[in-house]
Formats: sequence, structure tokens, C-alpha cells
Amino acid sequence: MIIKQTMCLYKLYITQKLCEVMLSLAEIVPPQPPPWLDPTVYLTNLGWVLLRTFVTFLLIFFIGIGSLRVLDYITPGISEISKVRSNPIAVALFAAGFFVYLSFAVIASMISPLPIGTTTGLVSGVNPLVLLTYKLITLFFGVLISLLFAFIYYRILAKIEPYGIDLDDVDKEPIAVGIYLMGYLIFLGAIVYVALLLPVV
Repeated sequence: MIIKQTMCLYKLYITQKLCEVMLSLAEIVPPQPPPWLDPTVYLTNLGWVLLRTFVTFLLIFFIGIGSLRVLDYITPGISEISKVRSNPIAVALFAAGFFVYLSFAVIASMISPLPIGTTTGLVSGVNPLVLLTYKLITLFFGVLISLLFAFIYYRILAKIEPYGIDLDDVDKEPIAVGIYLMGYLIFLGAIVYVALLLPVV
């Protein structure tokens, strides 16, 4: 009789434990799918990145045009724009340099670690205009450094011994001017790339 009661109590205990386990399993919430699998989240993120990239592209395009004007001014012995116009190969080299420059900017803009949310473009407590201002200041100083370097390079290279390379000699050949501009644009593109990738916070 005691054995029968003990077995009955043991079965009751096991049943109770099984019920507790079943109830605890019922309360477990299955893992949710990642938010980027939601098409609306994906399309919102994509739209935000493309908009940011397009605006950056326009800004960088005009910065490039302005930088070339300044370069033309600070290197009076090289008539960059007028020389390049007169030769198709020089124009092609200039255009290739500009494409490389813009490519740097587009790549950097797409992967730029801007501290803004990808869903709405805003993070609570962070003013996006302040972040944009910081990014523009960084970009401005990057372009300024490239122009300063070009100025120093142009002024000092001819005076450094034993080189004594006068960059005004580039002006004798349109293709040489095209290659010179291509080199500057690639250099400017690398600086813009780094400036866009620098985190602002």
C-alpha cells in the first residue's frame, strides 16, 4: 500500500513538473526576424542612402569644378582649362580623372559612417543639421588641404635640388596638362574620400 501511494505521488510530481516545463515553453517568444527583411524597412534604408549619395554627388561635383578654378588661379604658369580644351586626348584624360574623383566621392558617401539612423534619417536627440555642418566643415578642410598642397607643390618643386622640376613645362603639351589635371583630381578624390569617411562623433 505504501509503495502504491509512493508511486502515485511520484507520478503526480512528474506530471506537475512536466506541466511547469510546458507552461514555461509556452511563454518563450520565438526570435523575431531581423528588421531588414521587411521590404518597407529595406526600401526606406535604400532610399535614404541613395538620396544622401545623390546630394553628396552634386556637392562634390561643384566642389571639383570650384577646385579646378582655384588650381588654375594658383598655378599661373599652367593654363589648365584652355590647354585641355584643344586636345581630345587631354580632354579624355581630364574626364577620366574627374570620373575617378567622383567615384571616390560616391563610394565614400555610400559607406560613410554618419551617425544617423537609416530608417528615418534621424536619431532622437541628435540634430541632423549639426551633423551635416560637421561633415561639410571636414570636407571643406580636406579640399583646402588639397589646394594648399598643390600650391606648395607648384611653388617649391622647381627650387628643390637636385630635382629642379618646373611644372610650367607641363603647359607646353596639352596631353601633359591633361595628365597633370588627372593626377590632381585623383589626389582630390582621395582626400574627399577620407573626409567623408571620418566619423563626426
